[in-house]
Amino acid sequence: MAKRTDLTTYDYRKKRARFLAESDVCHLCGHAGADVVDHVQPVAAGADPEDTSNWLPAHGVKRCPTCGRNCNGAKGAKTRPTGLKTSRDWYTA
Repeated sequence: MAKRTDLTTYDYRKKRARFLAESDVCHLCGHAGADVVDHVQPVAAGADPEDTSNWLPAHGVKRCPTCGRNCNGAKGAKTRPTGLKTSRDWYTA
């Protein structure tokens, strides 16, 4: 099982920075400026912290500059509920 310290290694931080540089749109609210990687399947539940297929960008350390939410903090250690509408969904409706 992965440990929380696995999330602080230099290699992990470099990989996370590259990931967020490629896409900073929060998967929870749909706004730009995501600053953390959300592990869809939680690391605490045994997910590999470096498996990028389990990563989605989210707001966390900094709140969303558009709606002010701490998206990842509000979600907590749960998987994203299905059918949740994000701001992006409302614009396309």
